[in-house]
Amino acid sequence: PATTWPRRRQQRPPPAPHGPREIKLVSHSPIFYWWPIWVLGYVMALITMFEGHRLAVLPNHAQLHKLAEDGTSTRYELTVPKGSETKSLTYALDQTDKKAEPTFRARVSEKAWMGPLYCVILLLTIVITNIPLRGLWSFLVIMFMLILALTITLIPNGWDNLLGAVGNLHIYINMAGYLFIATTVFILWAVSVFIFDQRTYMKISPGQLQVCEHIGASIRNFDTTGLTFEKQRDDLFRHWILGFFSGDLIVRTSGAEREEIRFPNVLRIGYQLDQVQAILRERQVVTS
Repeated sequence: PATTWPRRRQQRPPPAPHGPREIKLVSHSPIFYWWPIWVLGYVMALITMFEGHRLAVLPNHAQLHKLAEDGTSTRYELTVPKGSETKSLTYALDQTDKKAEPTFRARVSEKAWMGPLYCVILLLTIVITNIPLRGLWSFLVIMFMLILALTITLIPNGWDNLLGAVGNLHIYINMAGYLFIATTVFILWAVSVFIFDQRTYMKISPGQLQVCEHIGASIRNFDTTGLTFEKQRDDLFRHWILGFFSGDLIVRTSGAEREEIRFPNVLRIGYQLDQVQAILRERQVVTS
């Protein structure tokens, strides 16, 4: 009779991994949330440029009188105390004698709301990105600011009247001021986001976690067994509005020496954590 040999049981190959084999989480500095400062600064500068208005710096006790008016122009007489001519007037007279344009150099908008709005956005961005307000507090602060700003804006000449009530202290920023602030903040923002922040990272691959917590620090390696990730409660203003759904992350390692690693300001943290969980599940499937 024919001998029947037992068939060797074939082992199934592990399933092919889906998605990336490595995830890099970058911890950004708070300056990442300062992008509204340089974006709004360039917008204000463009508005000022297209308006085409100029700024004249006059001495104290200067008086202006209307002389004549025709179909194309209006003539005024400017009287200033003797010996008190400003550099702005001296330059304007020199340009008039040369018949050159423009007579006044500084570009400025006559809109009363532009300067205060830019200052408010600047200060709020600095304060809120450095003072965390999580959960309900963040929502209440945002609603209060929106209601207050809308109330002042809907009142006819609201901003003008408000500034006039506090000693006529109007805030005017010329085009050079907007460009200087916006360009300086943009350079700092770009260098921080694309150069320095990239040196503070966390790499997760199947079986291994690499962490570099500070610029110039050594890279530490951890095993992914028992690794846990916790996403902290969101700051509505900082994470959702300014951070494009960023978040703060806490990673806890396992083993004899457990550590808690905090990584603030991780972009697209929800999507990134889904990819990380997929990598950790892949490690479990391969191990089993």
